Amino acid sequence: MPVVLMPPTPIDPSALGRLIKQEMVCQLVFYLRHNQRFLAIFSPINSKMEEKRKNLVRKESAEFLTTEQCAVTAKKEVSKSHQAGIHLEGCLSRSISEVSDTSSKLRIIMISDSEVEDVQPASERTARHISNEMYPTDPRESSSKMSRNGNQNYCNGKLPFVQKIMRQIADLPLDHIDSHATALRCQGLLLIQDLSQVDSSLWNKEKLLSVCIASIFALPSVDTLLRQDWEKADVQALYDQTVKAMEAMLSHLLSGNPNTTELFLLLEQFSPWMKSAQAHERARAVKTYVFLLKFAATYPKFYVSPECHKLGVLIGQLCLRLNDPKKEIARKAMQGIYFLYWLVQQQTADSLEQGQFEICKEILGPYNSTTSHRNIIHIIKEFEPFLSSKQMTELLLMAIDCLKEANRHTTAASHAITSVIMEFYKHKLHEQVPEIVDKIYQQLGSIYQPRDRQIMMRVLTHLTHTYMEEVCNALLQCPFPIDRFSAEMWYVLTKACSDYELTIIANTLLKKLQLSPKATGDYATPLAAASAFCKLLSVPKCSDVALYIYPRLLMALLVQLHYNIRHNITGSIMSPEKDDSVSCVVMALKTLLLAVRCYCEFAVMEKEQGWDLLSSCEDHHRGVGLLARAMLQSTYYLDLQRILYLLVPFLERGDEEHQITATAFFVELLCMSEARRLPDQYSICRLKRGLMHEISVIRALSIKGLINMIDWPGKEVKLLLPAMTKGLSGMDGRLFVESVAEIEGLLSGPEGADCICNITDSLQDLFGDKRDSVRASAIYLFGRMVKRSKKSNKLMIRQQILENMIPLFLHLQEENADISKKSKYTLEESFHFLGWKPPKQIVSWKAWHEHEDILDETCRYLIEKQEGALQRFLYQGIFYTESPIISIKRASIMLLSFLILHMDNTVGKEDLNLVSQTLERLMHDSDVSVCMTAAHAHDRISAVLSKQINRLDGNNMTTASDSVAEKLISNSRSQNSFRNSSSSLFRVIGLWKSANRN
Repeated sequence: MPVVLMPPTPIDPSALGRLIKQEMVCQLVFYLRHNQRFLAIFSPINSKMEEKRKNLVRKESAEFLTTEQCAVTAKKEVSKSHQAGIHLEGCLSRSISEVSDTSSKLRIIMISDSEVEDVQPASERTARHISNEMYPTDPRESSSKMSRNGNQNYCNGKLPFVQKIMRQIADLPLDHIDSHATALRCQGLLLIQDLSQVDSSLWNKEKLLSVCIASIFALPSVDTLLRQDWEKADVQALYDQTVKAMEAMLSHLLSGNPNTTELFLLLEQFSPWMKSAQAHERARAVKTYVFLLKFAATYPKFYVSPECHKLGVLIGQLCLRLNDPKKEIARKAMQGIYFLYWLVQQQTADSLEQGQFEICKEILGPYNSTTSHRNIIHIIKEFEPFLSSKQMTELLLMAIDCLKEANRHTTAASHAITSVIMEFYKHKLHEQVPEIVDKIYQQLGSIYQPRDRQIMMRVLTHLTHTYMEEVCNALLQCPFPIDRFSAEMWYVLTKACSDYELTIIANTLLKKLQLSPKATGDYATPLAAASAFCKLLSVPKCSDVALYIYPRLLMALLVQLHYNIRHNITGSIMSPEKDDSVSCVVMALKTLLLAVRCYCEFAVMEKEQGWDLLSSCEDHHRGVGLLARAMLQSTYYLDLQRILYLLVPFLERGDEEHQITATAFFVELLCMSEARRLPDQYSICRLKRGLMHEISVIRALSIKGLINMIDWPGKEVKLLLPAMTKGLSGMDGRLFVESVAEIEGLLSGPEGADCICNITDSLQDLFGDKRDSVRASAIYLFGRMVKRSKKSNKLMIRQQILENMIPLFLHLQEENADISKKSKYTLEESFHFLGWKPPKQIVSWKAWHEHEDILDETCRYLIEKQEGALQRFLYQGIFYTESPIISIKRASIMLLSFLILHMDNTVGKEDLNLVSQTLERLMHDSDVSVCMTAAHAHDRISAVLSKQINRLDGNNMTTASDSVAEKLISNSRSQNSFRNSSSSLFRVIGLWKSANRN
């Protein structure tokens, strides 16, 4: 097995034989316990010897443990002397013979192992083979053998056994210590030492070390173990033997890889134990920690890397222990700092000499328990020349990390470390500012003591004063939406900064907010900046800063809101995070208005649901316009001027969202008298180009801007009416009616005559829009256009009126009162234009299914006035039976039936069949009222169709049949015949049921 080389010492020849004997016994016990092949040498055990075995184990366990411990020492001594090695070789045969005398005792211990389930006989050749494996004559021979077989095969054969041992070690009780547990721990440590010659990628060194170290350090203190009355073992000796075995293993591992990387890997295993709440656990960890540092300092071949990345961590771990309540731990930690200081200067020295060690102690100073903070400050100052920026950051982060222990002693040490770094060495932290800020953010959730939180916040404010922009950028990387921890950091940052520093912070955030997420693909950073502004502007001292950046911030927030609305709609999945993004920017807008004391504007936006308009993709530009109009009424004039002059160059750059938002605000500000000073290229010329823009919203906004300039002197806006009318093409229905309402005032002159026909032609296409507001506006504007039309285009307008006569009557029956009212207005204007004087009851919004006399009179009047357009009336009625609006669908069915009744002599058979088929289909409609209305209408149509067929075939009907048909038609024209006639109702329901059965 591999051994640890120690400095050569004189060997007592008389004691060598005893050591060799003890070593042979130790190795034989070790291999016999865990090698089933060697058990074949011995005969099976007799069950009667079980009691004797227990007594023997209890009596001699300490002796064998001492034997195992001595074996390691013997190897260390023998390996240093060639002469002693020859003597050892001669003693092997005698030792083996002596060991064979005690084989019966050893056999009892070997077979007591719980893992041995079966004992198989073996030949002498197998025994000799195993003996050769146990006692190699030369370590080099064993190493070459491993090389021949390969590390992989060796590790695969060894690891299962190691894993079993580690599981047994992990299952050991931690409330006491005995010889068996000590032997098992020592075996585990020796196995790790043995595996060190295998490639580290083939086994998990850290895990095995963690298991063994935890099994040792988690034991109760030695004093506690000694007070246990039932334990008769030598507790102190057993524990000391375990610690020595662990130190031997660590020394071997470090001598095998004598470099700082291996040292840091080993020291990292003790870091959690150095922060333990139990004093004896901290003491054990610090002692072993210092032991490793001392070994590295005294080992001649140890190499200290110039790039010692973990040096700051080591300094921090030891400095934090200098203020430990147990002064023994603090003194030991100070000793470790001496060795660490020597290591960083050991590039030119070969080994540690006593005089040089005293120099290190003199440089760093003696430990003083009453002024440990001064020790810490002096230590950091002495180590500073050897610390890079990364290492200094590690030291700072180590101090911050220990604050979550909520220990006043470590808190005081952390305060000393952070204070000296922030006061003297924060110039070294420039590149690591994001890492430090992130660490503070992560720690806030686990630190509750106000004093500890103040230490972290003091670090944040110190960094902010020096690295303002870096700290802001780092805070913007905190998770979105902003939580209470990042909000606390922004609040502390704001409170600690001067007005000048707040201006720098505001400009830094504004730059992030003005980024286009469509270009960068980063939607999170602008949103984080908006959230930061919410916290920044909520502090009263920031009101002056808010006024300074008000115009730029206002436009940046409005544009960023538009970006996020579009992004939410185009995204495939709507998530709560996307809703939070819009609400976050809206909240920033509200905070801004309140910070600059725009209370009236805020009230208008609340009253007119302006925030909902701003949060809608379709209505965003309307919300921007509402805000601009509110500001025109109450905002300070100079602020509006600043916004106006900001928008002049603002319109020339950016993408679609940018241009729409800027244009929506700009066209409202054209009502200002100050806007008339703008050159034509920035006002009317720009809006002319906007009339030809590919984006329909910008065309609509350009029309509105030109209308706002109608009173400007020297601006002939009316001459642009044809271009405005042309710009209406391709617009959404709501945009179209809004734009028509804007330009309606320009249509009174002769230049508007040709535009009216084009507008009315487009308006009639919007009569069937699914939005009530669009339908109402389109119908109303159609009536306005009819009223404004002149004799020059009377023929075209007349034709359009006749084409829309039936749709207007049907929309008159809508349940929406606004649409019904505006349909009545348009019908009256249409009748006035045509010169008709219909009965007053025709133009009424009373429901036809309750007042059939109105429908009967309407149909009679239409047939009387437009007998040549009856077929068109029928086809329009059939078309509207497909309307999604139930009231219109029901009204069109009734209109068809009454038109047929009045056209019974002139309607064609094909038209009758078409109407009849339409009604039969509607009798299966999902709405009950439509089905019943269609059944009743189908009954009327069937009577007319039957009468017409008999007339065309030349068959004279009987008097009784004629009287029945005439009675049916008469009843259909009578007032409320459908509602008041129970027999007719039952007959209609019967027809509907029969149709559904078919």
